[in-house]
Amino acid sequence: MLKGWIEPVGGPSRSLTGGYAALYTLTAAAFSLWYLYTSGFGLVSTETNRGFYLMFTSVLVFLLYPARRGAPLNRPSIVDAVFIVGAVVSMGYWIDQYAEYAVNRVSLPNRWDLTMGLIAIVVILETSRRVLGYAITIIALLFLAQLYFGPYLPGKLAHSGMGVERIIEFTYSTQEAMFGVVTATFATFVFPFMVLGAFLERSGAGAFFMDLGTALAGKWRGGPAKVAVLTSALFGSISGSSVANVVATGSFTIPLMKRIGYRPEHAGAIEAISSTGGQFMPPVMGAGVFILATLTQTDYLSIALMNVIPAVLFFIFLIYMVDLEAVRTGLRGLPSEEIPRVRDVLKRGWHFFVPLVVVLGVMFSGYTPELAAFWGCMSALVLSWRHRKTAMGPRSIFQALAAGGKNNTSAGCSIGALGIIIGGIVLSGLGLKFSAILIDFAHGSLFFTIILVTVISIVIGMGSSTTGSYIILSVVAAPALIQLGVPEIAAHLVVFYAACLSNITPPVCVSAYAGAAIAGADPMRTGLAALKFGATLIIIPFSFVYAPGLLLGGDVLTIVSTVVRYLFGYLALAMAIQGTEFLLGKITQWQRLLFLGATVCLLIPSDAWIDGLGVLLLFAGWAPVAMRWRAAHG
Repeated sequence: MLKGWIEPVGGPSRSLTGGYAALYTLTAAAFSLWYLYTSGFGLVSTETNRGFYLMFTSVLVFLLYPARRGAPLNRPSIVDAVFIVGAVVSMGYWIDQYAEYAVNRVSLPNRWDLTMGLIAIVVILETSRRVLGYAITIIALLFLAQLYFGPYLPGKLAHSGMGVERIIEFTYSTQEAMFGVVTATFATFVFPFMVLGAFLERSGAGAFFMDLGTALAGKWRGGPAKVAVLTSALFGSISGSSVANVVATGSFTIPLMKRIGYRPEHAGAIEAISSTGGQFMPPVMGAGVFILATLTQTDYLSIALMNVIPAVLFFIFLIYMVDLEAVRTGLRGLPSEEIPRVRDVLKRGWHFFVPLVVVLGVMFSGYTPELAAFWGCMSALVLSWRHRKTAMGPRSIFQALAAGGKNNTSAGCSIGALGIIIGGIVLSGLGLKFSAILIDFAHGSLFFTIILVTVISIVIGMGSSTTGSYIILSVVAAPALIQLGVPEIAAHLVVFYAACLSNITPPVCVSAYAGAAIAGADPMRTGLAALKFGATLIIIPFSFVYAPGLLLGGDVLTIVSTVVRYLFGYLALAMAIQGTEFLLGKITQWQRLLFLGATVCLLIPSDAWIDGLGVLLLFAGWAPVAMRWRAAHG
């Protein structure tokens, strides 16, 4: 009956076929269908919404990811079956009993509450371990342990300590930890957009955005690199996952870049940093932004609008960098016969922009993001019938639903563990204590506090995703910035962009690793190259504090002047890093110093005369080039 509907399911270590592939696919499709329903129509209880999310996520992980080396690679093992039963029973018990607990058993958990709580904690920790490794599991265990060993902690971190029953109850039975705001946000907002991304991809939008990027930028020097930037920005606006971007667009752009002469590590790096930028490219952006909107109690659309200028400036700098790289190495564009015409591409696929317009229109009308995602899916489904080749019938719809469930696995596997970490921080009051320690260590300096936040984000990012890093930092680091006078939204954006930086920062740089794998390059060299191409990710967190015009703060003149200043500053920075300019190629060391000076003057907040000095330094470095070029071209 399902022949032709079920595709083999491959994971990092296990490939499912036959009945096991069917079980996985049906579970993933049911997962997506349930949350698509709740987004558009469903009036379900909070506990059902949160409990089902963790339950489905864990079941899919245990089906696809083996427990250890030597486990069966074509089917789940008995151990997997035990964990699946544990997930279904413990999460199902919480869904069924939460209302009774909230009314009659708060602070008085019974034996079943504690037993199921212990099972659920083990299940959630194993879920994250199988996908992400031991790092985040160990972090979660440490935050649980500090609740028990509170009296023995040093200095300001010490507290009176809690008993095992209290720790299990708070972690499992309440809506403050495992089933807290992180799980609620993913179940309510993030996952429906993952389903939307799957619908758009299945309807042909992914191929359209790649063709459009090729048509727009393919003929330019170093064209495939610019195609990578544009397609990652476009695809990132619907997927919001850096690794998903790398895999989806990099399989096309990285071989093209290598073919015209880019070194493998540079090809992987350009795709990695471009895809990382997709996490803050409106309208969808990364999953962490939904958490940000929830924690700051700001509507998602406002967050998206505030990110437009920083995201566009980021990609403009990236275009600067890849163009200068092409100049420096003498790279050309794609052959004309391989470049489609923009008119033909738009004629064939203009309708793929409509679902994005629908999403924005629904949110501008005051409705919730999840409803916007629902109608985005429906519009993608209807518009897919514009061409017979992309028309989504029952089989395609089913496969899109299954893809949505599968796409959630890598992002959702850490959510329960992150909830445990947040619960440990909240119950012990560790967040405010850590913020005080951070401020003391920086001696009250806002500038050095931001540096510390960036360093901490890189360290935490070694064992977590961007979303995980942001969630932890939002509790332990953002309050420190707020205490030092940074507006709440700006403080959270500082933390979020700092968390994005960990995607490309060695030694653990997940986006760079994905790009390196496709390019056949060394991951460390790829990460370092990505850090060079994405140097503005180091600057942007400081910009949110010292240049509020980037976040639409102030009047129109302030915003416009800030944007112009950053355009020139990024231009100077790109030439200083690459040692190349756009017309004649290589520049002298003193010209690089002039461009570096211009960067400092334009990007560091100062008086108008300093900005003017920056412009003068920029043109002083550029003038000899312009004169030589003019002389050479008459």
